[in-house]
Amino acid sequence: MPAPVMLSRSALVLCAALLSACGLSPQVVNLQPEPEIASANIGRNHSVNVTARDAREQDAFGSRGGVYPETSLIRPGNDVPKALYEAVTKGLHVQGFNAYNPDGNATQLDVRLVELTYVPADTSVVNRIEVSARIEAIASRPNVEHTGRYQSSVTHDMPITPSARRNEAMLNDVLERTLTRLLTDPKMLAFLAGEDNP
Repeated sequence: MPAPVMLSRSALVLCAALLSACGLSPQVVNLQPEPEIASANIGRNHSVNVTARDAREQDAFGSRGGVYPETSLIRPGNDVPKALYEAVTKGLHVQGFNAYNPDGNATQLDVRLVELTYVPADTSVVNRIEVSARIEAIASRPNVEHTGRYQSSVTHDMPITPSARRNEAMLNDVLERTLTRLLTDPKMLAFLAGEDNP
């Protein structure tokens, strides 16, 4: 029965063509970075007042690519500054800083997310993705200030177009790497612990 077989193959080819022409849907991901910071007493209970800001120019982290990249954007689904604040505050706390209940003489630490990007390969089939993060941290006391800049970039080779859960994991991973650089920077920690010229 050759005719039905030919019809079946033709249908499969048609379905494959239709699927390849389809655009990728947008995604919403939650940022919940949890950098692993070793317990220590570097802070010696010095007070640090943490503030966090999302200083990115655009709300979306990037596009999933595909045939219609302008409609397949990846956006945050939760409060980005809050997620940054919680990660930094916890990271300082485990290192002996008083970051949860700072007093009036606390060192100010302003953490700014400058970049968190998701860039797929420039093809209709996504198989290589680069995720990058950049953070600026400004610590200050009266008449003295210390600035640190931290960044990370990771390239992923993917056999298939990643799901929202996988994209969420990749974005959180690169953000965790960058926050770990901040939270383990010896000069920044020394300044937060009271040294004016670390």
